[in-house]
Amino acid sequence: MNTLQNGNKLAVLVSNGFNEKDLVDVQRVLLGEGVSMRIISMDNGLTSSWNGSDWGLNFAADSALNTALAADYDMLVVPGGQRSVDKLKHTAHTRRFINGFVDQSKPVVVMGEALELLEFAGKLSGMTVCGDEAKREMAEQAGATWVEDGFVVDGMVMTGPALSEDSADYVSAIKDFLVADYTMMDEAA
Repeated sequence: MNTLQNGNKLAVLVSNGFNEKDLVDVQRVLLGEGVSMRIISMDNGLTSSWNGSDWGLNFAADSALNTALAADYDMLVVPGGQRSVDKLKHTAHTRRFINGFVDQSKPVVVMGEALELLEFAGKLSGMTVCGDEAKREMAEQAGATWVEDGFVVDGMVMTGPALSEDSADYVSAIKDFLVADYTMMDEAA
């Protein structure tokens, strides 16, 4: 079986200023696989995306970060966007939420600037990562090994740059990463 089962819950961790393309492109491909996506945000009500050089679409937050539990979700996607990352680093709930996924070996996809949140959660040491070149020094200082690939999977964590117009292979790899992980989990059960 090469599709996710209906009912698998995807948590998308964001705050105002997240990269709209990261969310929309991943949402498009995963909703076609039967994934139930929930936006987790520290912002109540609507959370606003960033689209290139200006504010983008507004998205309804499904759950508040301060009450969300990793145990209630099957996988996590963290879009890039420096504004979002900077806000998410202001609360220990971000650390708790990300650690819940990593510690339970649930699939995690971290894009672009969101790599900083793995460092904030204390999870970069010993990992092999890639992403936006501006985050390389931070990752290496945290004990990660940096690779130049377009994206990389280390255990149950996939890292890579923010999505762009020519990111079709990356978006496909994100889907394949999540589908492969669930195929293996379903067969093991």
